[in-house]
Amino acid sequence: MGSHNALPYLFFAGTLALIAVIVTASILYAKKRTRELNQVAEQIGFRFLANHWSGPSLSSQHKTSLLQRTRGKFSNVMTGQSGGLQISLFDYTYPMGKSSVTQTVATFSQDLQLPAFALRPENVIDRIGDAVFHNDIDFDSNPEFSRRYLLRSPDEANTRRLFTPSLLTYLEQFQTKWHIEGAGATLIVYRGGRPVSPFDMPAFLEETSGIARTLFASDGLRKPPA
Repeated sequence: MGSHNALPYLFFAGTLALIAVIVTASILYAKKRTRELNQVAEQIGFRFLANHWSGPSLSSQHKTSLLQRTRGKFSNVMTGQSGGLQISLFDYTYPMGKSSVTQTVATFSQDLQLPAFALRPENVIDRIGDAVFHNDIDFDSNPEFSRRYLLRSPDEANTRRLFTPSLLTYLEQFQTKWHIEGAGATLIVYRGGRPVSPFDMPAFLEETSGIARTLFASDGLRKPPA
């Protein structure tokens, strides 16, 4: 009888011990990641700011931005310059329901103004929603792009001008389906819900920088409206 009554206490103690192990492992992993990313920042010539950063300066008119829709935390921040672009790489964690999402984000700034837009992989639910609300910007010139991506913007005319056929074809080539968001002079690029390993960070920087340079070089951005 006594041992039977002790079972709830043993279960409770075991649960606490498991939680302690998980928390400790998470803390150790986070510290290890920070050390390794600090080394990566030195290798690529960036300044490592750790958590001492409040995020890029974004205009309040650009409501499509991930960093304005969510109230998250920045960590493992590194900043630098390359090819005329101001670049920031960081981990961004934000709440989603009872859990949280962490992903590695790259932001690029140049002295050009982007229309507000949000581009992400399209899913079945998006297609159903678009059939009802018609809020996805599609392009007859590039049906493959329109099939793979959901593009939304409060400024459709300038967004269509930005996404020229050549830019659409360029984005179609990627096996990875990127999330790309415009916010004034800042471009935001990331893979949804995916932190990048320290080992892969240089490749992540190279690939996202290529996307940023191509987008900022778009004829649709540089030419004034007709």
